[in-house]
Amino acid sequence: MSSFNVAISEISTIDATRNAKQHNNQGVIFMKEGDLEAAMKEFKIAIALNPNVQATSVYYNNLGQVYMRMYALNNNKLFPMWAQKCFEQALLGDCMNFVYYKNLVNVYEARGILNSKVTYHLSQKDKNPYSAIILGLIYLKQNKIGAAVTILDDFCVQNPDLIITSDLKRLLANYQFI
Repeated sequence: MSSFNVAISEISTIDATRNAKQHNNQGVIFMKEGDLEAAMKEFKIAIALNPNVQATSVYYNNLGQVYMRMYALNNNKLFPMWAQKCFEQALLGDCMNFVYYKNLVNVYEARGILNSKVTYHLSQKDKNPYSAIILGLIYLKQNKIGAAVTILDDFCVQNPDLIITSDLKRLLANYQFI
């Protein structure tokens, strides 16, 4: 292979991971500047470039945050629905990020579906132990502190070595004397 062909192949090689990170970073900049449309486009590009890796959870979470900011600005009910899908995708890719759970429960609250999600996650708790995290956060939103502390503490006891457990323990420390 000639040096010219090697140079061409090096130039034409696309690093989807690096490009996805660059688009995500640009989206974060746009979001900080308040250009939500541009941020949304950048996060969608990042997701499309590298859809099947754990890092994509960050991109989905960022896109969900953009949708919630758009909802705060114009109250279009579609934005929380789209944000919910984004936060659910983020959790599918990385179930150890506590922020994704909090964002998802905030969407449930914005959509007015906390009670139906309690019913759903109670039915899933034995199949999916992470449903306990969502339940605990919903109970906190509903000011059911005792139920929240019980379910989150049980999760911590049953899963002491998970990365997310330390986040839950920090949260529970705020309710230690209630």
